[in-house]
Amino acid sequence: MVVELTFVLLLVMSGEKVEYTPYQSLSECLSVRRKIKRNTGSDEKWSCKEMKVKMEDGNILEFMEE
Repeated sequence: MVVELTFVLLLVMSGEKVEYTPYQSLSECLSVRRKIKRNTGSDEKWSCKEMKVKMEDGNILEFMEE
């Protein structure tokens, strides 16, 4: 288990984190976000944020800070 600072693509609905995926760079995160918005055409709240998270095997276990 590792605590690291990484870019996270977040889907937030009603103030709750519904889906989240870590990325190594901001450009990679923004690229995926653009593809999602273009392909779904929805108004869902996707955002890329740099966050401190607890990770294991590339999966986010816990958000250390908001």
